[in-house]
Amino acid sequence: MKKTNSAKTTPLYTTKLAKIQFSLAAVYAVYIIIFDAGNVLTREAVYHRWIMAAAMLVIFTLFWVSTKKASTNISFVLLAASIISQLIFAGFSVYWERGMASMSTLLFAVPIICMSLSGSRTYTMGTALLAATAYIVACTKYFYDFFNEGYRVQLYGQLFFFAAILLLIGWASATVAHAYSKK
Repeated sequence: MKKTNSAKTTPLYTTKLAKIQFSLAAVYAVYIIIFDAGNVLTREAVYHRWIMAAAMLVIFTLFWVSTKKASTNISFVLLAASIISQLIFAGFSVYWERGMASMSTLLFAVPIICMSLSGSRTYTMGTALLAATAYIVACTKYFYDFFNEGYRVQLYGQLFFFAAILLLIGWASATVAHAYSKK
């Protein structure tokens, strides 16, 4: 992890990550507004998405504030909390959008890439493994809740393919981030 040259011990990646996280929250808010305006989502679905957006915004704000005043240890704990909140967000989005048919699978790449800013291969690969696990749980839960919306072989094929892709994204991000942090 790169550190600043000042007396502060907060890593440089934290302020960049906070900007990315706030951008994610803003993009998600626009997404909710567009889908609500077009009556694509039920009122209950809109409510649940706003709750998710608000929870992420609180966690991202705590993380951002910690980048200004807190020690590296507290910043890292809040980094982990923000990454976990992004994984939960992606998991719920996949479930809400019909499991293996969801276009939100791409959301799992965001926490992997965000963690790669830390420059740690281990944490990045761990995040990729958690992302693959959350994807598998969300799709499997949806499949068994709404059993007649796909075939079991389709489920297993999708789970294997997208879990493997998430792990490859993690591997590539970890390799690049680690090489960049060594400069």
